[in-house]
Amino acid sequence: MDYVGIDPAVGLECSHCKHVSRVPYSGLLALVTDEQQAECLACGRLMLHDWTTVAVVQNIIRKRMDQANEAKVRRVVHHA
Repeated sequence: MDYVGIDPAVGLECSHCKHVSRVPYSGLLALVTDEQQAECLACGRLMLHDWTTVAVVQNIIRKRMDQANEAKVRRVVHHA
């Protein structure tokens, strides 16, 4: 499955070392569809989280985009 559109990064926090690895949405979607796990960029452990379905990944992106849009609206209103 190819992802076409903006490609924001998703932060995945390692439950072991608490490092946040930033993964592009397209990369995370590829991991999920190939049933692979993300590796922590700090300690190298596989991150076993419940983002293992495409629906969960899409909800993460949707939430981040909503937050970004709300912040943009606040900036525009503040500067008006």
